[in-house]
Amino acid sequence: MSTQVEMDLVVLNSAMLPETEDFYRKHCRKVFYGRNGRSYILRLLWLIKTALICRMGKYNAVYTNGQGNSVGMFLSLLGGHAQWIHHHHMAGDSKDQQTWTPGYRKTLSAATTIIACSRKNALDMEKALGRIIDTIPCFSRKVTVPEGIEKSAEKIRFGYYGRLIPEKGIDHLCRLSEEADMNNAEFHIWGEGSAYPAAYFEKYKNLHYHGTFQGQEELARLIGSLDAFLLLSVHPEGLPICLLEAMSAGLPWLATDKGGIPDIAIDPNSTRVISENSDYDEIKTAVKSFANDISRGDVSKVAQQELYMKKFSAAALTKRWLSAFEIAEQNN
Repeated sequence: MSTQVEMDLVVLNSAMLPETEDFYRKHCRKVFYGRNGRSYILRLLWLIKTALICRMGKYNAVYTNGQGNSVGMFLSLLGGHAQWIHHHHMAGDSKDQQTWTPGYRKTLSAATTIIACSRKNALDMEKALGRIIDTIPCFSRKVTVPEGIEKSAEKIRFGYYGRLIPEKGIDHLCRLSEEADMNNAEFHIWGEGSAYPAAYFEKYKNLHYHGTFQGQEELARLIGSLDAFLLLSVHPEGLPICLLEAMSAGLPWLATDKGGIPDIAIDPNSTRVISENSDYDEIKTAVKSFANDISRGDVSKVAQQELYMKKFSAAALTKRWLSAFEIAEQNN
């Protein structure tokens, strides 16, 4: 018999899909979804009200994530609790540390346990904070690609999905799509962002913008349509969920060495890591080499799926989180 865990969920500014909200309603004891947009006053009042409601309950542990002053504020309003575990999702490196407010630094000092998304991130945070930082990755979806997805036999299909911001390397993808000596490849983007409206991509004939996708089934078809994933990021990544999802489906990827990305690179063949300081010519050379290796059939899909199931699957991470919360699984 497994130990039963009950959870109350608080989301300060919910932007989840209705199906995701329903999922949490089904599995949590209580849910609190804030919908106050950018209004600081309304968000603050909602946070105070919710904390006071939750204060009437008793918790063995409190889990928080995020990187703002509201984290510590909520805990102070919540009152007593057995232990406080905070999960830091960003890179934890010097650039990330520059964004930490005084309030957030108090959180990183006061929480019982701080957990980073990767060991590399944890080591950087330990140097800055002078305390031990544990490591547990974020949960990701195991993606199973449906059968029968047709792909071009003539071109290698590179793809990216996520936020459309300059820091994610969107401009590099656009520029790569124009290279005459990469005519054996094509580029695909899913996502949204004010810096890159749909009209922005119209001038790039070898780049296909698909808007956003909805739900896990559409994600599986998206990943199944690609030959490789590109994340040319200079953003302070923690451990990108998109790369874990790609790994779970056996999709090869190439990414910069931001945050915990090097920690999940299983080999230099199917999971390729380049320096975040790479200039455009170096990026082009790496992507071109990747395309050529894929076209020759030299890139494996099996090893990264095996690593995902061993270290990053829901079953593997559940055991680690139960241990972090000092909840022992009991089996008869």
